[in-house]
Amino acid sequence: MFALNAENRNTSLKPRQLRRKGIIPGVLYGKNLEESISLQISQSEAARFLKDNSTGSKVELVLGDKKYTALLREATHEPVSDKLEHLSFQTLLAGEVVTSTARIVLVNRELVTGMVQQQLNEVTFKALPKDLVDRIEIDLDGMKIGASMRVADLDIAKNPDIEVLSLLDDMVFSITDTQKPMEASETDEEESESESE
Repeated sequence: MFALNAENRNTSLKPRQLRRKGIIPGVLYGKNLEESISLQISQSEAARFLKDNSTGSKVELVLGDKKYTALLREATHEPVSDKLEHLSFQTLLAGEVVTSTARIVLVNRELVTGMVQQQLNEVTFKALPKDLVDRIEIDLDGMKIGASMRVADLDIAKNPDIEVLSLLDDMVFSITDTQKPMEASETDEEESESESE
């Protein structure tokens, strides 16, 4: 689990002023806290964390002499520049079921001869902290044209300790023949030539 160093936010500065100084504002909330905690995290530290983590990832927040096991709830980015603006975390408690998301990552796309179409990027589910997952990897190596996968086919949907909230019938990805459109076009041309004769 990633240990993310944070500090209590300097409330005398507005979020925009913090970002100009290379600091990302954030918040930590949870049932075990009397009130939410305003945080600030260095931009470099946040970037290091987000390099291999995303929404739904577990993290150990180090705040002074205290440590919190938390879930990254949201990473807000500026719409135009896509610069990181804010991070939201929720504390995790053993025995407390939480709703989270797992990112779907397709690997070995380059080994597939057909066209890979990914229809779903994440799966929403409920689970205890010990059963949380933030990443679902699907290896496409060896898959042929016509192959596809739905949410119900994923391991996470078959795990009795996890309640999947996404529709089980939703398509995750499919592999289609890239030559079909061309063949159809050629057929149209042949028919057109036949009609002209």
